Parts: sequence; structure tokens; C-alpha cells
Amino acid sequence: MVRRGSHPRLSVILIVEGSPSHSMRALESIQNQDLYYIQIVIACRNAAPGVRHSLEVAADRDIHIDLVDVDETAQDACLLAGFAASRGSYIVAMGAEEWFAPHALAEMLKITCEASADVVFPSVSLDRYDAHRERHSRILNAVSVAVDNREAVVDGLSELIADGLVCQTSGVMYERGLFDACMHQGVPFRSVSFSAAAIMRARCVCGCSGARFHSDMQPAAAVFDPSMFARLSDDAKALDDVLESFAVEAGDDRLVRACHRFYYAHLVACIENLYLTPHAVSSFERRARLHDMLEAPRTRRMAAGLKGDRRGLGLLFGAIANARPARCVMYMHLGAFFNRAGAKTL
Repeated sequence: MVRRGSHPRLSVILIVEGSPSHSMRALESIQNQDLYYIQIVIACRNAAPGVRHSLEVAADRDIHIDLVDVDETAQDACLLAGFAASRGSYIVAMGAEEWFAPHALAEMLKITCEASADVVFPSVSLDRYDAHRERHSRILNAVSVAVDNREAVVDGLSELIADGLVCQTSGVMYERGLFDACMHQGVPFRSVSFSAAAIMRARCVCGCSGARFHSDMQPAAAVFDPSMFARLSDDAKALDDVLESFAVEAGDDRLVRACHRFYYAHLVACIENLYLTPHAVSSFERRARLHDMLEAPRTRRMAAGLKGDRRGLGLLFGAIANARPARCVMYMHLGAFFNRAGAKTL
């Protein structure tokens, strides 16, 4: 069911797959934005009957909602179908477990007018809930993000990478043509490669600290993810391409250090996934995978680049920099013990 004839300024694509528990919260957070020239495209695939019925009732009651059923199983099929049904000059895509704070989209649209921005990052709240249902949030603040000329590249892009916002594609506002170009590049939507492609093509990238986007942090995978390090390598390559495209001067290495710290944080996550999650691989394969991670050319570049700037990296950095697998495992288990005990990590 797709309505034609209106010309919304913004299209929000809400992707609903399976039986998400908070799909109506996500939808209502968009409906309550007090924007009239908005289109909400719900791309629905394999939804439980109850979820599908609730979405259909909402679409019948709100002329701004278009409900699209997706049968394809290809990667990003829902996003492609939602984009095909969209008509807005700007595009925002999000999942059913995410939601916007009040007035967030209006604040982001205001930035597009004032700065002629092609990409607008909101501040992001990564939320997780403990056993007592208390919410714990990590805030990625977009206040310092501004990439609109060569002088602003180092400061704005460094903040984007250092704070982790470069990983955020969901909830970000894109100019329609730019979003279309990035979609047809063939990279997954929720990847640094997508963000990198958008940043390199955009004339102006801005952050909007007045807009807050909430995303549920899923618990760490309960099983070993064999492709995790390969994805990190792809992300690092995408960031290297961004640095090359902006031709950052060699004398200012803040952006390079930000990329190194981004790589280090995610490398630690890869090692934790390898050793702290139950899986069926042998101890021999674990050692071989850890050796490959430590000896990878990108890891060696990171270690050399951060040796003189180790503040806040902890004991594990020394083991990684010196390619000591046994020490990596020891320090990682020690850090996990302190985390479980509620003490500060090393």
C-alpha cells in the first residue's frame, strides 16, 4: 500500500523484520515529531501476524504512512524496497529497535537549511538494560562534527571517528541523491564503508547535538563470529580511503591517530569475541586466528602509530604492540574478571 501524490520533504524508512518487541515505539517516535511534510515508509518482512496487524492499523489511520511488504531475502532488501517507495528530498533509515527523541528530526532538518548539509548526524544514545531493567547509556555527541571545508576536516572528522559516530548509519539524515549513490555502491548499509562513501561524496557534513537518536545495544554475541576481524579490516580500509580522499596534510596526524584508536578499540573487541564466547573451534584455530590479527599489516601500523600516545589504552596495548599472544590472552581474561567484579578495567 503506497500513497502517491504528496511531496514530503523527509522520508523515514522504518525496517521491521521478524517480531521486534518495540516496533510501535519506533513508529510512534516518528509520528510524534510534529512534522507535516514527512513520509513514513514501513518496510516489513517476515513479521509476526500481531506485529503486521498493528502496523497495518497504524497505516490506515495515518496518511503519512506507507506500508510495504518485502518478500526478497537479499541483504538490505527492506531498505531498497523502502527507498523505492520513498519520495522525500532527505532520507533517514532506522530499525524497529531504535527511536527518536521529540523534535529530533525538526532539528536535523533545520541544520540542512542553515548549513546546506548533505549528511546530518544526530547525537546517539546507545542504550542497554541490566537485569533490573535499569537503562545504561553511552552517548555519542555530535556537537563537534562539521566537515564543510578543508580547514574543518581534521577537527570534524577526527571527532566523528574518535567518538564512534562514523559507525552510525541508522538515524542519520542523507540528501536523497547522495543516499541513492551510496546504496548502489554495493556496500552494506550498517557499515563504516557506507558512512565513508557518504562523507567522501558530501559537500557538507554536520552534527546536530540537539537531536537525540536512541539505539538498543544488543548483548555481545553468544557465539564466535568468524567474520568479525574481516569486517574490521574492511572498515579500516574505508577510513584509510577517507583520509586519502581529503589529502590530510602529513604534519597534522590527529586524524590518523583517531583512525588508529578506532582500529585498536575494535581489535580488542575481536580478541574478546575470539576468546570469551563459546564456540566450536579448536584451541589451535584460536591461536592461529589471534596470530593473524596481531601480525596483520594494519595492526602493525596501528601499534607503531600509537606507541607514543598510549594514554587510556591499558595494558593490553603493550601485548598487542609487541605481538605477544599469551600476554594478550592473560590481560584480556584479567580485564574480563575485573569487569565482572565491578572494578575498573585495566
